Amino acid sequence: MNITGTSSRQPTRAPWTRERLVHERSIALGFALESSTRASYSSALHSYLYFCRIHNFAIQPTPDTFSFYVVFMCHHIRPKSVDSYLSGICSELEPFFPDVRTVRRSSLAIATVRKLPLTRAQLRSSRYHYHLSSSHDDKLFLAILFTAFNGLLRIGELVWPDRQYLQDWRKVIMRHSVTTYTRGYEFLLPAHKADRATALAAEGVPPDLIQAAGRWSSDTFRIYIRKNPTLLASLILGRPAMNED
Repeated sequence: MNITGTSSRQPTRAPWTRERLVHERSIALGFALESSTRASYSSALHSYLYFCRIHNFAIQPTPDTFSFYVVFMCHHIRPKSVDSYLSGICSELEPFFPDVRTVRRSSLAIATVRKLPLTRAQLRSSRYHYHLSSSHDDKLFLAILFTAFNGLLRIGELVWPDRQYLQDWRKVIMRHSVTTYTRGYEFLLPAHKADRATALAAEGVPPDLIQAAGRWSSDTFRIYIRKNPTLLASLILGRPAMNED
């Protein structure tokens, strides 16, 4: 097929080598991430390269290498952190090994990083050990733990980083948005977590009207519900989780 377009004069540009193209793309991908993410991802890659070096493994990702890396690191850091490390490793290595994310999704790699969820029994145990403590840190720990569990939030959304360059006011739950009730409390999520669909569901709006308002297709809306447990809970309950007495 011949493609003809309008003639235009293009400035003379020297071609790049493939190595330079890969290098420049890596830089561009790095700047596409937030500074906090870039720092974490670089640390993850260093840990993976160190693991491969001390065990005499090739750095090319394979299901075996990833699964060995996971079980090794889980003995030294939290499993949740290992999962985050894998995300960083994939992001850093993808320009050089395009199939790295496929390797990460392999059944062998997934099974080794899987862990048990936090249970209500563990919550009760934490409350039993700390609820009588006079320490502010202990009380703060319980508040963060129960708020994150019942609000389906990540711990990182409820703490403030010590490093100044990681601090982002756009991701902070503002204190003035908190409202307390006799049997609970509520607050507004940061702008990047705002979800009008969840708000409508909590107010009892029927799912078909929410779907129409968001202009979703049926399949897209069902997928969205499955991936957002807060929305699903609101649709089932048909009312806000907290009601003022």
